[in-house]
Amino acid sequence: MGLFSSSSTSSETPDLTKKSTRALCWEARDSFFACLDKNNIIDAIENSKEATAQCGSQEKDFEKDCVGSWVEYFKQKRTMEYNKAKMMESLAAQNAIKLEERIKFQEAPPAKK
Repeated sequence: MGLFSSSSTSSETPDLTKKSTRALCWEARDSFFACLDKNNIIDAIENSKEATAQCGSQEKDFEKDCVGSWVEYFKQKRTMEYNKAKMMESLAAQNAIKLEERIKFQEAPPAKK
């Protein structure tokens, strides 16, 4: 076995350079998240036991079809987006005024020679 030979672990990691592989990952993610929604589970990390009990097969497919860092990222993003939506609802209920983004960056003056 050489230094750069492939091992069994490299074949288990999805090749995300291919569009079809990324689409498979996203499809598995959407299936897992649909199951979580059906079972009223928001945070699949904090409630991992419940998520695995209710959506175990979808979670396995998700973890098989996506890179581990993506799985973790998508789970965190799902929770963050839920919390953000709840915060926006709360602010709207309090009649908060939405501010428009007005940040503009000026070009730096040319460097003196």
